[in-house]
Amino acid sequence: MANGNGPDRDSKAYSEFLSEAEEMLERLRGDLADLEDQRHDGGEVNPDLINGMFRSAHSLKGLSGMFGLDAIAGLAHHFEDTLDGLRLGRIALDSPQAGMIGNIIDLFGTVMASLGNEAEEDQMNASINELIANLEAGGTGTEEEDSQSVPRLLLDPTLMRALTEYEEHRLNENLRRHRIVLLVEAAFEILSFDEGLSELSSSIREVGEVISTLPSPGAAADSQIRFVLLVASDLDAPAMTRHIDSPNASVTAVPEDTGAASTETPAPAEKLEPPKAEPICAPPVHQQELSSLLVQADAPAPPPSSSVHYEESTSSAVDEEDAPHESPPPPGDGGRVPEEFSSLKSVSDTVRVDIRKLNELMNLVGELVMHRSAIGATVRTLSADAATARAGEDLGKTYKGLSRKLKDLQSSVLELRLVPLRQILDKLSRVVRRLRRELEKDVILELNGVDTELDKLMVEELVDPLVHLVRNSFDHGIEAADERVAAGKSEQGRIVIDAFQRGNHVVIQVTDDGRGIDPLAVRAKAEKMGVIVSGMELTRKEILDLVFHPGLSTRAEVTGTSGRGVGMDVVRENIKEMGGIVTIDSDLGKGTVTSLTLPVTLAIIQSLIVGSSDQFYAIPLNAVLETLLIDANEIQSSEQQELLNLRGEPLTLRSLSDEFGLPRAEDAEQVYVVVIGIGESRLGLIVDRLEGQQDTVLKPIQGPIGEVRGISGATEISEHGAVLVLDVAAIVEDTLRRRDLR
Repeated sequence: MANGNGPDRDSKAYSEFLSEAEEMLERLRGDLADLEDQRHDGGEVNPDLINGMFRSAHSLKGLSGMFGLDAIAGLAHHFEDTLDGLRLGRIALDSPQAGMIGNIIDLFGTVMASLGNEAEEDQMNASINELIANLEAGGTGTEEEDSQSVPRLLLDPTLMRALTEYEEHRLNENLRRHRIVLLVEAAFEILSFDEGLSELSSSIREVGEVISTLPSPGAAADSQIRFVLLVASDLDAPAMTRHIDSPNASVTAVPEDTGAASTETPAPAEKLEPPKAEPICAPPVHQQELSSLLVQADAPAPPPSSSVHYEESTSSAVDEEDAPHESPPPPGDGGRVPEEFSSLKSVSDTVRVDIRKLNELMNLVGELVMHRSAIGATVRTLSADAATARAGEDLGKTYKGLSRKLKDLQSSVLELRLVPLRQILDKLSRVVRRLRRELEKDVILELNGVDTELDKLMVEELVDPLVHLVRNSFDHGIEAADERVAAGKSEQGRIVIDAFQRGNHVVIQVTDDGRGIDPLAVRAKAEKMGVIVSGMELTRKEILDLVFHPGLSTRAEVTGTSGRGVGMDVVRENIKEMGGIVTIDSDLGKGTVTSLTLPVTLAIIQSLIVGSSDQFYAIPLNAVLETLLIDANEIQSSEQQELLNLRGEPLTLRSLSDEFGLPRAEDAEQVYVVVIGIGESRLGLIVDRLEGQQDTVLKPIQGPIGEVRGISGATEISEHGAVLVLDVAAIVEDTLRRRDLR
């Protein structure tokens, strides 16, 4: 895939390239979702959308060429041709060539994932060549402009000659749609014209399209520069004037040439340079600098050549077209930094950090937390002895200051690891688009709470569970159009993903308005598989939870999407590994809601240290609802299960000593109960002692012991040494399962 020299895959530059390319692909995938919506709705091409995709493809081509990834650069070059044909009207939005854009972007992602694997790279080369051949067979678009007549405009020929081919196309497209063409002229101070021009253009785009922006030779003060904007809108000149509300701008409508209509492009073949301002408009000393600033701010970049130049590619996340313009220095300001040096200043305050470095930093903070605990124990020891009480007091003050600063450091590192769920929720749009085509169902996806933050590592692990839930809703839940109409629903199905924070947890709900889950069908299948005994009494919730059993599926036939009963059990296991829990609720005929409840982070967590017999355990504090000291005679028994009447509601109890085979304290008049819960599930753990709260660093258990049910890892506490951390989700789930089997 690379050329003979090949990229240094271990270099920092190559790592940055991969990160930059991933961002470009994510932008392209988001833009593709909008483009697919336009195709589906039969609307016109959004020029800003296509231009944004063109810039991403161009940058990807340049970066790939820099690292000798010729196959990727070649694919990006053909992608540019396709987008160029689409934005120039040579390719229709509903054409097969436009339909291949999704295939191109998907192949980009597959190719990027295969880098470094020579066997896969050879296969990807073949896939790229095949796709390029299909693109070339379909052509990049050679259709002529629509034969519908286009009115001629009484525009200044000089201005017409300054338009690019793309701008001519956009002008004709707007004329075909019978929009009003306007000229907006405005004067700006030279030192701040970029801000003023950007503000004016943004205001116009709210109600129309800026076709071209050119400097105007009109009269202006020495300190000013004039621009003329060619605009198309549904508003007439007075309405546009009121909308932009700028005293420095004037709006005039461009009249039509009533002599005749023409199908020809109203521009001469010869292209001239844009008209330049007369020298009187600016002091002669600034003329050279000023001419370098007179750019067509709103015109898209012209199609690039097939060769790759270093200047065309940049590792900055900000596109050259979107970067702010540098203003020229005023006359006589000799103390100002020359423009060629000041322009080197970075335009972004963002720094990319490898997640592995954040993990290393988090581990170091965790070590400091444990050392702080050791210092705290030393403070208590010194303070308890009269001979060292003064030293203990002094050390205690230092300990308190260290604790405050370490807590701030811990919070900062945690925030660095938090990323918005938008990163994965937006990816689900691609899944819905593909399923919409494969299953021929009209379904919309609605995303809410995309800015809710979660630990980066947990976000990555959420992709597969969420994809499976969306596929289930699409295939199992959403009915066919005729079935929905017969049920009194709209033909268009709806899947909604809501993300929100609830206390120390993040809840993600996947809701569909489909047929729902039939409890009778689930029960029948579970009895047939031997999961439950025929005639066993189960609540509605307990029956719905059976869908998480491996191999259980109510679908009669196996499809490429579902039907094998594989998936929901994996979803539950994946969420459980992240310290979360999955619940499901469904209303037959109305829809299904699947809820994922997760802790915000699994790095440094506050824990409640408890004692049982001579052992100590840590319970994540975000799962602790309350602690109780009760009389032993308050504990009741029912069907070999201990219960506590907690404010009128029965609370299932489990003894921590019994669970781990430890001797249980006998004849105790009072016992401690730690009420834990995930989502709507509750459980009371009976313990012998409460040792207090402690910041803990969760470490995996490695070695011959392997995985132990109910234990998520271990931590180190100075007073107690190594302490096991309880897996609250597993303990709660086991309790519910035991209750269901009774």
